[in-house]
Amino acid sequence: MGFKSAIFLLLLYITITTLQLVSSSSPICPPQSDLFRITLQSQCPAATSPYPPLQVDGNFIDRALASTRNTGYTSVLFYASWCPFSRKLYPIFEMLSFMFPQVEHLAVEQSSAFPSVFSRYGIPSFPSILIVNQTSRVRYFGPKDLLSLVQFYQKTTENAVGGMQPVFL
Repeated sequence: MGFKSAIFLLLLYITITTLQLVSSSSPICPPQSDLFRITLQSQCPAATSPYPPLQVDGNFIDRALASTRNTGYTSVLFYASWCPFSRKLYPIFEMLSFMFPQVEHLAVEQSSAFPSVFSRYGIPSFPSILIVNQTSRVRYFGPKDLLSLVQFYQKTTENAVGGMQPVFL
């Protein structure tokens, strides 16, 4: 990955983080009645991440990863809401879900699963990322910055046709 790609990823990260801060302080579409929200849904700008990670619990993750219908790649973030490292990684994981829409992204918060779930998937600490397909499970070890994680996704998905590449706007 070249210098230009690294700069682009940094700018994308800054833009999305800024948009999240702005949208969290003043919502684009303020909460109204469901009918009003549904009526205006097409007029509101899309969220910064059209493919946000799906928040799941321990039972769902077991079923999803054990499913024989799962023919693609699934990336799972195991995190704890009280953990400062998890809070720092979560927005990066959201960006990865936008950049790799061909990968299903799931997030499991520590309080929504029994400890046996984390043990079963070899998760010793938070945050941890696991990429799963029908034949393998690969846990990420390394710096938890966007560029390193993009390279991890590319390397882990090499068996996919030429390896998956990030989608850029």
